Amino acid sequence: MPNELMTSLSYISTARAGLTEEDFRDILSEANDRNDRLGLTGLLAFNGLNFMQVLEGPRRNVHQCIGMIEADRRHDGMVIYDRREIRRREFPDWQMVGVMVDQTGQNSKADLDAILAGEAVLPQTRKHFESFHSFGKPAAN
Repeated sequence: MPNELMTSLSYISTARAGLTEEDFRDILSEANDRNDRLGLTGLLAFNGLNFMQVLEGPRRNVHQCIGMIEADRRHDGMVIYDRREIRRREFPDWQMVGVMVDQTGQNSKADLDAILAGEAVLPQTRKHFESFHSFGKPAAN
């Protein structure tokens, strides 16, 4: 139901050493399957060192999913930085859309901008992911 309250939960975590882009694609595939079953949607970004994710849907299902994510050995140090009740999803079109943030930022910036351009995406979510995009980028000389 459109007026039913849902939960939006955002976290950042540290990937295990040596996690590859192929591993990230596997994580996205698993997330899409799981989120489809649980009625969840969201955005997951990986910069080669950290993950940042927004997960949204029915409260019970979000918390069930977060429990599974916390137990995943492909990352650790999860810090939940935002948890709120919502009536409208920010990422309604994707069970889990993902962005691999590359070191140059050339390709991933356009991909991330396109995802964040959705009319339901809140300014604070845009700001969080735009900041995350800049993590690990080489400093300009």
